[in-house]
Amino acid sequence: MPRVIDRLLSEHVNLERLVRLLDRQPSLLVSPDAPNIGLLVDTLLYLTEFPDVTHHPLEDRIVERLRARDALPAGLADEIEAQHVMLARQGLALLCDLEGAVRQDTMSPEGAEANIRLYAERLRHNMAVEELALFPAAVRKLDDEDWRLIEHMTPEGVPDPLFDALVQTRFAELRRAIAVEADCGCDT
Repeated sequence: MPRVIDRLLSEHVNLERLVRLLDRQPSLLVSPDAPNIGLLVDTLLYLTEFPDVTHHPLEDRIVERLRARDALPAGLADEIEAQHVMLARQGLALLCDLEGAVRQDTMSPEGAEANIRLYAERLRHNMAVEELALFPAAVRKLDDEDWRLIEHMTPEGVPDPLFDALVQTRFAELRRAIAVEADCGCDT
């Protein structure tokens, strides 16, 4: 298995942990002073600052290489790229929704909850499409030179602020919540 695919699959495991938290946390929005509103904000902040900036662009490079080899149906390539654009836009909009729900001036907590659930489902669907169609096609159709080009275009040393060994202080509470959700008695 190419190293890039291993990395992306590992990141999908971590993203699924966050999606499970999103599935649980929106119910906390019933009250704008909910104690874990910060956890929800941190989850969305992480999703807009790391996967939208490093993970999805890497997948888009794979789509580009497959498209150049005419090894991926155009509709599927377009769908994956459109999903990434939609997830980035929706993630940023959700951060604004949460702020408005807390201030009770732009959106009800229930409206924010519905949007969070939709976002979580879209993220889950995107990962499923990639794991079932994109990654297998890439493994079958791309050669060593393609993987070198993909890796060359990937910035080195971009640390994951939540799942790397050194967690950014901002995300420490989120990492603890993930550990509790996993019921593993671990840090992640």
